Amino acid sequence: MRRLPPWNSDMLIYAHRGYSANYPENTLSAFEAALPYVDGIELDVQVSKDGRLVVIHDETVDRTTNGTGWVKDMTLQELHQLKIDGYERIPTLEEVLGLIERSNVTLNIELKTDQYAYPGIERLVWLAVDEFELGDRVVFSSFNRETLVRMRDVAPVARLAVLTLTGESDTVSFAETIRAEAIHAQPAFIGSTAWEQMRRTTLETRLYTINDVKDLPPIAVSAIMTDEVERFTK
Repeated sequence: MRRLPPWNSDMLIYAHRGYSANYPENTLSAFEAALPYVDGIELDVQVSKDGRLVVIHDETVDRTTNGTGWVKDMTLQELHQLKIDGYERIPTLEEVLGLIERSNVTLNIELKTDQYAYPGIERLVWLAVDEFELGDRVVFSSFNRETLVRMRDVAPVARLAVLTLTGESDTVSFAETIRAEAIHAQPAFIGSTAWEQMRRTTLETRLYTINDVKDLPPIAVSAIMTDEVERFTK
């Protein structure tokens, strides 16, 4: 249990792309290093050319690996040949699920369909999670509302969260329509019109990405996502 001043001892801590302050983001080492400190882990999923679910934030491999090109244009074998910081590789979602299976943390899977829809990604992700029997410990989020609608159609029991920056005018009504459990937003969401609307519902607020205790919001939220997981541990 976290003991963070001044108000919220029950706030949950999610590792943003794993322990990404000290390890390469979205890698098995970053996820494994975060496990002792956090209640949840957040990661990003895209689909390779041959239909495999891979864990990487950007639509291209340019920023985080020694390669170049679009994730969607590369097979899993080609993606696995790339190096992250000289020694890591892009993991599959199934590899991460195997790691999560041995823990008790929640997993937040962001479906990265902002630039490319990855047709069928919703079913692929749900089938992978269901195979590991982790449906009750996985939250699916996306900025793409059509993705969330499809996710709800594919998996009526899935846990969903709406990703937003600071909250559009219809964020809350959309979240209620798809039976989401939470809104994931930047700290500026607090105090917005959408936030005021949300306070009259059962929706939770989870904020990203907070890396310093002084940047915690002045009121209670359900969870924060951080790169600096040890800064928020008792």
